[in-house]
Amino acid sequence: MKPSKAMMLLLLPLGLLACAKEDAPPPAAAADTITPALEQLAERAKPGTLGVLMLDLNTNKGRGVNIDTPLPMQSVFKLPLGIFVLHKLDRGEISLDEKITLTSESLSIAYSPIAEQFEKRKDYTVEQLLRAAVAGSDNTAADILMRRVGGPQALTSFFQERGIKDFRVDRYESELQPQLVGLPKFSGQWIGMEAFFEAQKQVPVPSQRAALTLYLADPRDRISARAAVEMLAMLSRGRLLSKPSTDKMMEILRSSGTGAKRLKAGVPKGAVVYHKTGTGPDVESRNSATNDIGIIELTEGRRIAVAALLSGSELPQEQREKIIAEVARIASTGFAAPAKSR
Repeated sequence: MKPSKAMMLLLLPLGLLACAKEDAPPPAAAADTITPALEQLAERAKPGTLGVLMLDLNTNKGRGVNIDTPLPMQSVFKLPLGIFVLHKLDRGEISLDEKITLTSESLSIAYSPIAEQFEKRKDYTVEQLLRAAVAGSDNTAADILMRRVGGPQALTSFFQERGIKDFRVDRYESELQPQLVGLPKFSGQWIGMEAFFEAQKQVPVPSQRAALTLYLADPRDRISARAAVEMLAMLSRGRLLSKPSTDKMMEILRSSGTGAKRLKAGVPKGAVVYHKTGTGPDVESRNSATNDIGIIELTEGRRIAVAALLSGSELPQEQREKIIAEVARIASTGFAAPAKSR
């Protein structure tokens, strides 16, 4: 089956074609084994939608499926948020040592260890919140930082002005998460995961189902696989931040404690993964989003930017995560290493 244009991305160095002799037959193209494998994963994910793009940062070769379909981010947005915070640092508009004191109004809905510890601790530095949001996926930390850097529109504009179009953040976590499952606005009444899930159980299933359907059709708070990989590539190449801030962001991504069974599970021994996951709740047997985006660094030094976004899946979490792990395996093994010069 010939893959459609929307199902495949192939980046070739056009200069090679210009250098070929007119009378020389074109070189035989290497068989594309990556795209069919990704298409098979997309079939497994149905009726969910799987958007994937992988780009070898050394050769600029890429492959993907549903690469231009904007899909729900969930906590994936905390990676661009972290980049924007460090951009503000580079401009001298924020300090990592700046202290922020929490109030009850600044708390956000689960997942948030910071909210659960509110009675014991209220003071955090910007750097502590940055690490909690990006490496720990804490929603309170993310919402506080979002307000500190100007809100969702400022974050969205920063990346869209840099050519990353299929990306938008519209809501704080304290707004989005209750809406997703049909709950009223969060105002501190459900602290902790158990409290949130218990509150969700009280919402009639038809109302939850309707809320999830709206969420999956909502254009807000989305990113495409292409936009995610563009962002990762620009970060890796130092085109978004100063070198010290780029190094800090990469170090934080490497320390991420989430998603052990996703991209990390599909890479070979010795590889390093710099990544950010995103996970949304289930309604009955349907999941809102299971995501992982990041940069895989292989032992020979090659780097591959990968985005795997899965929304609306009816597969159990274990199988959803296996699909993402398989994406990482394909990315790690599918691109041939550049030939060494003699």
